[in-house]
Amino acid sequence: MISIIIPTYNEESVIERTLQNLNELECISESEIIVVDGGSSDQTVKKTSKYVKSISSIKGKAIQLNTGARTANGDILFFVHADMQLPADVLKVVDTKINRDGFDGGGFLNEFSTHNKKIKTLGRILNFRIINKEQSDRKIFYGDNGIFVKKSVFEKLGGFKEIPIMEDYDFSIRLKKEFNVVKIDEPKIIVDSRRHINSGFIKTRLQWILIRKLYKLGVSPFLLSKLYKDIR
Repeated sequence: MISIIIPTYNEESVIERTLQNLNELECISESEIIVVDGGSSDQTVKKTSKYVKSISSIKGKAIQLNTGARTANGDILFFVHADMQLPADVLKVVDTKINRDGFDGGGFLNEFSTHNKKIKTLGRILNFRIINKEQSDRKIFYGDNGIFVKKSVFEKLGGFKEIPIMEDYDFSIRLKKEFNVVKIDEPKIIVDSRRHINSGFIKTRLQWILIRKLYKLGVSPFLLSKLYKDIR
């Protein structure tokens, strides 16, 4: 079984579309969907309840993801954002990579719902990449890559560090260091472009680059989170 874990906080504008998408996936009847809400003040929980029952948690993506993982019945954990759209065969692909090909975890190449070429080109230029490479090409994954992992491996790694930002990057580095991971080029998962649209394309890309570099230099994620405000 694959447990799809979605952290939410004030996601009323997107959560229903995402849950509708998930319920149309192949093999969804053999999987479970776990929505972990961090105390939304809007209609997120009400809209979620049309599809699944949400679990309450302290706000914080890492905390919410760990809460979902603890309650999961599946032997594979698949972490999904509230604004993602997944291709129909995504669960089959995850199952194949884990159970047939012997990988312990991995992530997907993604594309943005709108302005994809602009966003990807900006990322390449601002990162001074001559060729069109991404972090995921080095098997380093963020939340918007749809990280998946064996539950047993997740537990061995101690789950996500409960820090306010970069928990996905940190987990991915530890996963890659100790286990066999895979990057899936096709099918791609679709990520909403709303942060780029709301906050500005160049500003958003520069924020990501700056936060990653400062984190790698040892700057506290509690300080870095102040650079990356909620857009909801």
